[in-house]
Amino acid sequence: MIPTERIQRLIDPAFVAALDARPVDELRAMKAECNDVENALSYRRRLAQARIEILEAEHERRALGGTVEDLVKDLPRILSAESGRSSITDTRVPPPDSPGVELHWPDGREQLVADTTLAHLPLLPDDELESTIERLHAFERELSELRHRMHEVIDAVEGEIAERQVAGTAG
Repeated sequence: MIPTERIQRLIDPAFVAALDARPVDELRAMKAECNDVENALSYRRRLAQARIEILEAEHERRALGGTVEDLVKDLPRILSAESGRSSITDTRVPPPDSPGVELHWPDGREQLVADTTLAHLPLLPDDELESTIERLHAFERELSELRHRMHEVIDAVEGEIAERQVAGTAG
């Protein structure tokens, strides 16, 4: 699976090579770009998690013989569950005015969180429901891994900026 070129560039070890030789303004720009991309990854990951939760609830509803109305009534509980989500204290909160970053995969995987599957959920065949859940789980795992790698890059850049602040050379 190949993520977007932008993500590949940011998580490539060359991106953080020789941070100590870069001007502080460049470091701040690098950090801002990484934060924007991490926020976009986080948002897509949350969309994937919500889709998974809804589709798994639909799978369970079908197995138990419930109605679509039962599923709709249960949505607040389904979407408020803490199934595998980071707590707010573990989350990097974006500033309210942060720009949105569009991320596109060469194979269009991002459509898993943007398609009309939910609108047609009752008509979705069981095998398609199950394969969509599997694909969403794989996409969510990939997004989680990419976020983790972005955090490593952000931490490296922030570390260099902090060292300069302590040394009094951050400007």
